[in-house]
Amino acid sequence: MELNQLKLFCAVVEKKSFSRASEAVFLSQPTVSLQISSLEKELGTRLLDRQGREVTATRTGETLYHYARRILRLVDEAEQAIEQLKGLVKGELTLGASTIPGEYILPSLLAEFKQKHPAIDINLVIDDTKGIVEKVAHNEVELGVVGTREKSDKLVFDSFTSERLVLIGPTTRRWFKHELVTIEELREVPFILRESGSGTRATVKQRLQQAGIKEEDLTIVMRLGSTAAVKRAVESGAGVSFISEKAIENEIKLGTIKIIPLKDLELDRKFFIVYRRQKSRSPATQALLQFLKEKKGQT
Repeated sequence: MELNQLKLFCAVVEKKSFSRASEAVFLSQPTVSLQISSLEKELGTRLLDRQGREVTATRTGETLYHYARRILRLVDEAEQAIEQLKGLVKGELTLGASTIPGEYILPSLLAEFKQKHPAIDINLVIDDTKGIVEKVAHNEVELGVVGTREKSDKLVFDSFTSERLVLIGPTTRRWFKHELVTIEELREVPFILRESGSGTRATVKQRLQQAGIKEEDLTIVMRLGSTAAVKRAVESGAGVSFISEKAIENEIKLGTIKIIPLKDLELDRKFFIVYRRQKSRSPATQALLQFLKEKKGQT
């Protein structure tokens, strides 16, 4: 196996397409296909399933992918360590984030970080909290910023910042009798929730249970996979939902969504920086980790 073959293989797995992978690595599609075929021949097994336009890793391919990412990361760390000895901090790293920090908190911070470290290139991967935690645990991303903390012997969760979740509804409809809504009234309206891996949904579920309402007590009309989808559904009048206050600033200004005051239920939650419990990190990763820790509570 050659490093270049592993890079191309990882690109195909991540892009789920030979054509998209070839564009990402600036090579022709036949060249990428030839390298993958050569790798499969060398290992004596099929690594990818080609079903129509989409490509997925076989079970063997998934195993190789995890090892390949670790190998490529070690190579990058070695190059960064050498550059650091020469007085430079440079390299490439992948940061994972759940929806709210990925879309509303980190972009401005990463711009500031980039000004301080122009030689470090950052790839930001956005997924739900569960997905990002898994990616950190499997060495697919170096660091993550997520909305819930888990018990783990392999991972560290450091407090980063906090946010306020609010109940929102469309400005065109009114489901509640009073301006200040009681918890019991939540049972009577159509509800839109995030998907099961969402940190927002996990926080809301926990706080409602503490207040005496189970998730199944709600009239759930939709479960959606992104904050943007939830906002559009609420705007259309499909129901109410809990969402980050940071995520609806524009909609509040435009008057398409309103915050519904809720009695006796506070929904503040924390975000955490998650990383593997290990002693050695690349200089670029360490620089970003230190930067984020310095920004704790400032967003």
